[in-house]
Amino acid sequence: MYISIKQYASDWGLTIKYVQLLCRQGKIDGAIKEKGQWMIPEDAGKPEDHRVVSGKYKGWRQKYNVNCKIDGDLQKMIDEVNENALRAHNIVEKKKRLVLITKK
Repeated sequence: MYISIKQYASDWGLTIKYVQLLCRQGKIDGAIKEKGQWMIPEDAGKPEDHRVVSGKYKGWRQKYNVNCKIDGDLQKMIDEVNENALRAHNIVEKKKRLVLITKK
């Protein structure tokens, strides 16, 4: 005997969207889609929750955040590259405008 997603979700305290996702991922054993509706066996258990709740990953962004200053020479090089890129972009844009004007 099969039950609907709505019944399964209310039995296990889950949302309907989450149960649909579990069915699509094949994490509910025996769930089948028939005529556009998911049907779940009555005896299907609650799937395992694989989320990490131990706090193991808490603050991991701070651990890998590097706060360092760029030295003066490197900053000058970065600024020069940015200026050259802007100049090149402006030259390309001017050529595009010139081509458009001459085509008219």
